[in-house]
Amino acid sequence: MEYLIALALLVLVGAWVVGAFIRLHHLHERVQSAWEKWQFATQHRNDCLGDFVSLFACYLPQEDTLARDMRRWAEDSRRALAALTNAPVLGAGQVLGHAERNLERILRYSGRTVEATPQLRENEELLGLYQAMAVSHRMQAEEARLYNRSVHDFNAALDEPAMRLLAPTLGFSPMDEISGRPTTRLN
Repeated sequence: MEYLIALALLVLVGAWVVGAFIRLHHLHERVQSAWEKWQFATQHRNDCLGDFVSLFACYLPQEDTLARDMRRWAEDSRRALAALTNAPVLGAGQVLGHAERNLERILRYSGRTVEATPQLRENEELLGLYQAMAVSHRMQAEEARLYNRSVHDFNAALDEPAMRLLAPTLGFSPMDEISGRPTTRLN
C-alpha cells in the first residue's frame, strides 16, 4: 500500500513537471516566434530607411549632417540586429535601445523636414519612400510590442513560486524586452 501511495505521488509530481515544461516550452516558442517577426520587421524598416536616405541625402546641403547621422544610426541598428540574429538574450533590449531611440529621433526630424520643404514634398519618389519607411516603422513598432508582450508572459510564468525552482532545472531563464522600441508614429 505504501508503495502505491509513493508511486501515485511520483506520477503526480512527474505529470506536474511535464505540464510545467510544456507550458514554459510553449511560452518560449511564442517569444522565439515574436522575435523572428520583430527581426524581419526591423530588417525591412532598415532596408526602407536605406532607400529613403539615399534619395533624401541628394536634397540636403553638403554640410548637413542629417543624412550621415541617419546612415550611422541605421548601420548601428543593423549591426546590433546582426549580433542578435540567433535568439533573444538577456540584455538584447539594451543593445538595441540606444540605436533605436536615436534612429527614431532622426526619422521624426527627417519627416518634419520633408513636410516643411516644398521641393521635397513635391518629389513623388521621395514621398513614396517616406511612406514605405513610415509603414515599415509602424510594423516594426507593433512587432516590438507583440514581442514584449510575449516576453512579459514568459517572465511572469517564470516568476511563479513553483517555477522559480523548476525553470532553471528545465533550462529556462528570463528574457529582456526590447527597450528601444519605437513609440512615435512617423505619419
